Amino acid sequence: MIEYTVTEPKRLDTIVYEHYETLEVFEAVLEFNTHLLPDKYILEVGDKVLLPTLEVPQKIEDGALWD
Repeated sequence: MIEYTVTEPKRLDTIVYEHYETLEVFEAVLEFNTHLLPDKYILEVGDKVLLPTLEVPQKIEDGALWD
């Protein structure tokens, strides 16, 4: 697990996307960060965000589904 410290005002979904490159794990990250709920839409400098080790779904490459 990584503890991320906000260095400039930023939304949680932005932090999640920057770290995991997907928002499919957003709900899981939210469960680890209940201290930011319910009124932290924009995180402030110094706020801490816990970024757990999660299985990130693989991206599907563009192209044909079948050969």
